[in-house]
Amino acid sequence: MDRSSSQQRKKRRESKRKSGDKKKPNPPNRSEESLHPSYTNLQPPYSAICRQRYHANNVLYEQQFNHELKMLELMQNSAYDSMRFHRHFAITTLWPPLHTRKEIEFVLDKFFRHPERQTRRLHEIMKGPVH
Repeated sequence: MDRSSSQQRKKRRESKRKSGDKKKPNPPNRSEESLHPSYTNLQPPYSAICRQRYHANNVLYEQQFNHELKMLELMQNSAYDSMRFHRHFAITTLWPPLHTRKEIEFVLDKFFRHPERQTRRLHEIMKGPVH
């Protein structure tokens, strides 16, 4: 039995040598790995994935909100109503921080004013008869 088992061991060694004739490539140095890292299995952290999803959904929400405001503005009966609607939402809703009443009044007084010439012309037109 010893003889057969030793013969079997020899055969195994020989078969291993024959199959192992091909040299295995040496493992790369640690310095080479750091110079040329492989990013195939890299996974970003879940918090980063959630942040990206949150940002993408926030962008979609803002687009939908602005679209709905635009549709509501277009549904107003007159251009004047549409302008008032737009101005109201632009000042109270679309500005990122909350503003005080004083700031809102300042913007209405200073930023939404016509030049003197346009104001005079507007008053002339409004005084005229409607045909």
